Amino acid sequence: MHWFVTDETNNDFVEDKFFIYGGLVLDDEQFLKLTERVGEIRAKYGYTRGDSFKFHTRSRPTQVTIDDSKAAKRELVESLEEFDVKMIAYLILHNIAKGVTDQVRMNWALNTVTWAYHRFLEREGATGVMMMDRADEQHIHLAELFQHGIDVEGKRVAVDDRINFFGMTSDNASHISSAVDIALGGFRYCVNAAGGDGSQVVAAEIFPPLARTLWGVEVAGTKYLRNYGFHPMPKTEIKSYRYRGLYTDLYRELDGFTGSDSETDAA
Repeated sequence: MHWFVTDETNNDFVEDKFFIYGGLVLDDEQFLKLTERVGEIRAKYGYTRGDSFKFHTRSRPTQVTIDDSKAAKRELVESLEEFDVKMIAYLILHNIAKGVTDQVRMNWALNTVTWAYHRFLEREGATGVMMMDRADEQHIHLAELFQHGIDVEGKRVAVDDRINFFGMTSDNASHISSAVDIALGGFRYCVNAAGGDGSQVVAAEIFPPLARTLWGVEVAGTKYLRNYGFHPMPKTEIKSYRYRGLYTDLYRELDGFTGSDSETDAA
């Protein structure tokens, strides 16, 4: 059995920034190992029961210093790579998605990562559970995904043969939720740094192990990420030179840290 636990970040519109949705894929053994590791990290750095362990430094409890908060997050990110946990991430520039409602934008993201997870499970010959961070308005869409599947190039494709359960979770409902928040929060920070915001030094520390967790497929010695663990949208040509440049900068940074190809579709 596999688990795909998801969340969103950069939900509110910000000029020239990306809306990001995604999560971590774990099998049962990885789930248990990461749960134990997060508990150890929390204890080591002074997080007590009820304290949130998240990416944003301002969310840390008062007894945890900024330096300890950073160290805890760094250890968690390194643990993801150590345990070979996989990440699937969807992103779209807010400027491009601003013409649709928040509900439609979220449905796009859910459909995309659901299909990616289904492809992953097919390759593994496995079945799994998919959990999203609590969003009350999404109950209907989760039921739609399970009952009717998703639209792929005009064809309705079922996903319940592999994804046997859709559900919701929330902050502090599991240690895995903390891991997802920190992984996606770190990915968001690095995406922004690639666009010129945030500390390049910090991004250089956390982006390599994070980027390497993105699920990819190796073909002729090259690891391809696009349409596997990395889903930049839209798939159509981006006509704006400025917007296209933001995507190109991101691809360059991501490939530089992973030695992969994040722009080319190897499907």
